[in-house]
Amino acid sequence: MHTHPLSPERLAIFVPFSKLSEEHLILLCHRIEICQEPEGKEISPRGDNRSEELFLLSGRVTVFAEDGSEITLSAGDNRSRFSLLNLRPSPNLIVSQTETEFFLLDSDLLQSLQAESNNLSLPLTEILANDSSHPLVLQFYRSLIQNKLSLPSLPEVTQKVSQIIVDEELNVDHMASLIAADASLAARLLKLANSPLYRAYEPISQLSEAIKRLGLNATRHLVLAFALQVQFQIPAANWVRKRQLRSWKESIQLAAICYVLAKKCTKIPPEEALLAGLLHNIGELPLVQFAAQYPELADDPDYLDQIMQEARGQAGAMILHRWNLPEALVTAVQHVDTWFYEPNSKDVTLTDILILARLHSMAMNDRSPSTPSISQVPSYEKIAPGPLTSQQRLEILEDAREQISEIKSIFNR
Repeated sequence: MHTHPLSPERLAIFVPFSKLSEEHLILLCHRIEICQEPEGKEISPRGDNRSEELFLLSGRVTVFAEDGSEITLSAGDNRSRFSLLNLRPSPNLIVSQTETEFFLLDSDLLQSLQAESNNLSLPLTEILANDSSHPLVLQFYRSLIQNKLSLPSLPEVTQKVSQIIVDEELNVDHMASLIAADASLAARLLKLANSPLYRAYEPISQLSEAIKRLGLNATRHLVLAFALQVQFQIPAANWVRKRQLRSWKESIQLAAICYVLAKKCTKIPPEEALLAGLLHNIGELPLVQFAAQYPELADDPDYLDQIMQEARGQAGAMILHRWNLPEALVTAVQHVDTWFYEPNSKDVTLTDILILARLHSMAMNDRSPSTPSISQVPSYEKIAPGPLTSQQRLEILEDAREQISEIKSIFNR
């Protein structure tokens, strides 16, 4: 059985989730993974766990009921928009007739969601959070459930560029005219295009020439990357501001390592990997709104780190989904703290790059000895053209140190 993430759009097809808000759907996607089975396999909850529900995403299955009857269902049928384990008469066995995709969900969580949509009072917040969750995390989920969560937005120019981030028909002149509306943004792109990162031997002064040198896709990602620094400058208590500054500096270092890893070891565009690094802790932005209410956290930064790690992936996914960014970026940020995340893909993904980059970054800073070694995580085995040797890892760290100073000069104003 292999797994990969579920998108909010696919989740909303099923009746129990069709009335949920976008934020609810994104939150649930963090807790659900698609499972795949070939033809002729028995499909059942993990360990025959009857406290789970099962939903069919693709393929065809035969359901054998306890009374001896059977029915064949295909994904998209009206009856398959509900949990297959809730069919009547009760199912005793489910067998795939074709290659099949499905997902599982805890029954208690499903009942709480249904009660929430019917305005009944059940402890959904407590179910979504862990038993040991700090009140800060509970407040975050409560605000989310009540649709009171304030998510950061992008500057107007950046919004326009992000909206066309997948527009392959966009030309250089159109992109240049959009970016020229923001003089600061245009200047930073010119500086980057003339930097050693792009081996710029001949200086250029025209924005359109800078975009040609960078490439349209790279420019799209870099425009958004430049906008992120503003998000980490939200007015807050002094100790919260210091944490925001530290987070931004960590993002720059991680972005540099992502850039080097992508350029050396994969076919993923390095600018896309750089953006993933800058975005990796964007989910902390709504969380720090609540952190300011707990001044005792100012004296315990390690504990605050633990609190942030519990929910920042979910919060980050919501922000990026709201910004209409590509699913690969959303997934990478969503699983930023899942060291042993293993999607159903043999190809290297942004998530793999981000996980390895974080471990490299921690090695550079001699932090978090409790984290796994680089060679232990599944992402390590996927890096092309083969597993990284110790010497290659050292070279990446050294290259990253050289790139960090260059990237800092570009992203720090």
